[in-house]
Amino acid sequence: MRGIAFYGKGGIGKSTVLSNVTATLSDRRKRILQIGCDPKHDSTRLILGGFAQSTVLEQLNTLGQVSLDSVMLTGYNGIKCIECGGPEPGVGCAGRGVIQMLNLLREQGLDTKQFDYVFFDVLGDVVCGGFAVPMREGYADEVYIVTSGEIASLYAANNIAKGIKRFSTSHGKLGGLIGNGRGTKNEQEVIATFAQLIGTEMITFIPKSELIVQAEIASKPIMNFVPNSTIADAFKTIANHIERKQAPVVPKPLTDKELDCFLYEHCYNTEAKEHSSTKNLQQPQPNEIHLVTRKNLIPDKKTTSCYANRAPVQGCSLAGAFSAVRKIKDTVTIMHAPQGCATVSFSGHLSRAAYLPANERRPPNLLCTNMQETDVIFGGLKNLQETVLKVHKKFPSHVIFIITSCPAGIIGDDINQVVDELKDKIQLYHIPTDGVMNNGDFYTGVLNAHRVVAENLIDDSVTAEEGMVNIIGGQSIYPSSSKNSEAINYIFKELNITVNCSFIGETTTTQIKNFKKAAVNIPFSRDPLITGIASFLETRFSSETLKAPLPVGFEQTADFTRALGRRFNKALEAEELIKNARNQYENDLIRLRKYFSGKKALIFSSPSNIDWLISTMMDLQVDIPKIYSLSLFPSRETFSIKYSSKIPVENNYAIDKFAQTLLQDRPDFVLTAGSVSAFNSVPCDILPTIGFPFNPPYGFCGGLDYANRLYLKLKFSSIEGWKNDEKLFKCSA
Repeated sequence: MRGIAFYGKGGIGKSTVLSNVTATLSDRRKRILQIGCDPKHDSTRLILGGFAQSTVLEQLNTLGQVSLDSVMLTGYNGIKCIECGGPEPGVGCAGRGVIQMLNLLREQGLDTKQFDYVFFDVLGDVVCGGFAVPMREGYADEVYIVTSGEIASLYAANNIAKGIKRFSTSHGKLGGLIGNGRGTKNEQEVIATFAQLIGTEMITFIPKSELIVQAEIASKPIMNFVPNSTIADAFKTIANHIERKQAPVVPKPLTDKELDCFLYEHCYNTEAKEHSSTKNLQQPQPNEIHLVTRKNLIPDKKTTSCYANRAPVQGCSLAGAFSAVRKIKDTVTIMHAPQGCATVSFSGHLSRAAYLPANERRPPNLLCTNMQETDVIFGGLKNLQETVLKVHKKFPSHVIFIITSCPAGIIGDDINQVVDELKDKIQLYHIPTDGVMNNGDFYTGVLNAHRVVAENLIDDSVTAEEGMVNIIGGQSIYPSSSKNSEAINYIFKELNITVNCSFIGETTTTQIKNFKKAAVNIPFSRDPLITGIASFLETRFSSETLKAPLPVGFEQTADFTRALGRRFNKALEAEELIKNARNQYENDLIRLRKYFSGKKALIFSSPSNIDWLISTMMDLQVDIPKIYSLSLFPSRETFSIKYSSKIPVENNYAIDKFAQTLLQDRPDFVLTAGSVSAFNSVPCDILPTIGFPFNPPYGFCGGLDYANRLYLKLKFSSIEGWKNDEKLFKCSA
């Protein structure tokens, strides 16, 4: 069995050419299977006497399964015919359909060894990988390109040659070019020259003929309609070439510049051919041209926020969007995605919930459309709409968010179509997260989610009430029974301030709707993501944002408390609160200084806010000779500390120098950002190496709370004392 694929630009006549070639070979008693891989599913009509057969994908879509007997028909001279078919125009992915068709035929037990030839009729001006499968995965041993002398056809032929080169074995796969005349000037010569330039030959040239049109109207192959005509001889020439089994070649496709020069010389300006050559021809340039390069696509730092130019953050935008909206209690999220995407996000939610108090742990309201191959091929909107209706029936009062995955975006599912059809009876909103445009990472999804939630749920008519604040980017701190929230809530309570909404933390749609009841927004931190969200809310809803984020350490908390006091006319109350907190803080310092005073510590950290840690260590009279900045997290580009004039910082510190640094500075203990796994070059039984949290404890005593835990870890030796008993069991010589 020989597998042969005919490629060509859509509408170039490859189906007509191929059908007449297979008819010619069938007259020679060759056993042939012809498979149409074009969504137009018109490859086999001529062989079947004008009958349009049922396609593989049509049966898959309507019946959910495929029977080989029902999709493989017998036509002229016993030629077996199969049509792939495709989705409706504008939806799904026809290329993916080709892949699925070939897999299904294999599963159904199609035995290609019973044929002398298996021909594939493939669309060639679509560059997606599905249409490359016949030549990519060993189905086709040879490829023939059908082309005319027209510019678009030659352009497609050159692209097909690039694909053949990519997937060729060492012996090559290009069998040759077949010229199918359109009546352009010097057409046969142009195709022959092009064939020679890419390293192959034009097998034959089929002139434009009314006989071909008449044969198609009669639904007969040329061999059956006018077997002794000149046109019939052209198809016999192709059949003879195939039967001679001439070795295919690896093509040498033209570069874009070479192709432009060739087309200009032979197609645009044939009169100039005598005075120029492809080698030295200079293509005329337009007066005005705008080149779109990757550099042009990078946002201008002067016109965009600093967040737009950050390094990407690990994780997809779908996961980022879900991490935000999962915390809104009376909502349901539908992921229009394969089940694996939802599984990963669901597991991520449960792992985070494990750190919450028991009364706050809950599974997320997450459902998935569980996209299948049929959704990818034919489009998944029907599946999505059915899922939305089922969810609404079960949760009639809940807001529904649709989050889209990459497959949904690739096949072009128009999610807004479903939203528009159902929005009158369902609160339904689409968060676009498919694809990777605009740094399509985790943080992009978080930003998109906040934008969609804000635009659709916040009531712009609500007026502000003094004494109320919103927390922006609040994660899971509100409401919470954790020590973090207790420390901040204590300050709010003393100043008679109420938290209106955590945007977006553990909250409800009603709280988000009344977002503007708060007079002031407080950012969770200075992270660029959170400041970006706060900036958007400030611009879109004219809301005021406090510059100071939720504080860590005594000094930050004192500054934060004063800022609240000034904003809410509680300056005296704020100072009294700070005074009382300072008394408690000093008493705790006296107790802890007995252990820490005079100790030497080195700090290794990625660029982040560690002022709270440094100020706490300084208050404990710990000596910090240097801070080492690690480049572990590219999303955080700067390392700015309040105490840089007192403590030197070594940027871009190489972790492999860790042991050498310890021998040089000889500290009593080492503090590292997050996990200590990166510092395993020195065992902890030689020197205590202890991590500090990325999300540190808040409030006046947050730094001392960490110092207390640090004291307990340092108090007990990490050396397992029983190991010293080894000498008791050793016999002296």
